[in-house]
Amino acid sequence: MSWAILAGEGDLPVEVGKGMRAEGITPVVLCTGENATQFEEMGFTVGRERVGQLGAILRFLHDHQVDQMVLAGRFGKESLLAGNVDQEIMGLLAKLTKRNDDALQLAVVNYFEEHGIRVETQTRFLRSLIPDRGILAGPALSPEETADLKLGYRMAKEIGRLDIGQSVVVKRGMVLAIEAVEGTDQTIRRGGQYGGPGSVVVKVAKPEQDFRFDMPTVGLTTLEALITSKARVLGVEAGATFLLDREELLSTAEKHGITVVALDELANKDN
Repeated sequence: MSWAILAGEGDLPVEVGKGMRAEGITPVVLCTGENATQFEEMGFTVGRERVGQLGAILRFLHDHQVDQMVLAGRFGKESLLAGNVDQEIMGLLAKLTKRNDDALQLAVVNYFEEHGIRVETQTRFLRSLIPDRGILAGPALSPEETADLKLGYRMAKEIGRLDIGQSVVVKRGMVLAIEAVEGTDQTIRRGGQYGGPGSVVVKVAKPEQDFRFDMPTVGLTTLEALITSKARVLGVEAGATFLLDREELLSTAEKHGITVVALDELANKDN
């Protein structure tokens, strides 16, 4: 049995590498983002390829006799729109009736599995990064912030159901920004431009989230966006969100007076 990580952008793939190594697994790593040097410094065998070159990615995996793999990191749909894609991707796109994120990523997962490479869930190696329900850092919430948090949770679930995005920015009962192709951090900044200080940001899993290729992730860059936009609250979904650099993230949030709270359907219904 031979493992691989198909690594997109961000720090999550490196965390997967650490989690796999802790279980005695040494994968090969194929990077489509900018984290190849980190993996090389960790002693992994590393390759590099563009995200739209599906055939070349498959050849790399077969050359290394990979039969199990984890997808981790951000694989930007915008790269497919730029036209830097091979015939394998074009063939997948031609068969799709929908071209939203879930449909595209599921088609890629199915492509690998049809070629003998099973795709494992990200959560297997990253359980320590997933928070339980409750306030994780920062001061108590005001009644108004609690109401905004619940509204944000409902709205984020809805845009997730529509496969638009996973994050929203709310203030005083108004939705200021919803996430689309630009990603969470830019959504937070955009919401801050409209709402000023004191906004509530919520990021959740989609109702039909497939943890083989997609798990909500919050890290230090997201916290920087919160600080820059002077947001007051970050709500994430308990049991379904990765917190990267957790100790530093929570201590920095505490320092800046940002409340980080993990909530779920039950918490959202509480009065």
